[in-house]
Amino acid sequence: MKIQLVLQYATLISILIAGLGIVVAVCMNRAQVRTQIFLALSAQYDQLVHSSSSGVWLSMSPDTVLPERTDDLTISALRFCTLVSITYYLYREGRIPPRMWTLMLRSAERRMRNPVFVREWDHLRLEFESFPEFVTLVSAVQNGTHKRTGWKIGRRQSAS
Repeated sequence: MKIQLVLQYATLISILIAGLGIVVAVCMNRAQVRTQIFLALSAQYDQLVHSSSSGVWLSMSPDTVLPERTDDLTISALRFCTLVSITYYLYREGRIPPRMWTLMLRSAERRMRNPVFVREWDHLRLEFESFPEFVTLVSAVQNGTHKRTGWKIGRRQSAS
């Protein structure tokens, strides 16, 4: 009888340890996936900056004459919008942490207010009509209203 009780306790402890191992493995996997996403987005951003026109990336004084619209400039802006919109989508779906999105947004805000990007965005806006939250985000950043009015750049709220 005593051996049977010891075996039952040993089985219970083994099951608890296995469950704990599964929980730890899932948490580690999530951290690894987030790291992989961050590295992939960083590499994409770096590649985009290196292959794009400086007109999209550098700050410009108000009296600077804008460069002519070219296919390369438009494609650079489109690639930038795509990268930011994917990052925003991943954030809204809870796939990346808020801090990662905040870092991307801080960098993206400067680009979105750049006069060259503003001009290109007017041309590219229709490409993103299937993601109206992103269009709203870009408009709010360009108008400077996403911080002043408390416009929330948050995750999708679940219906209660």
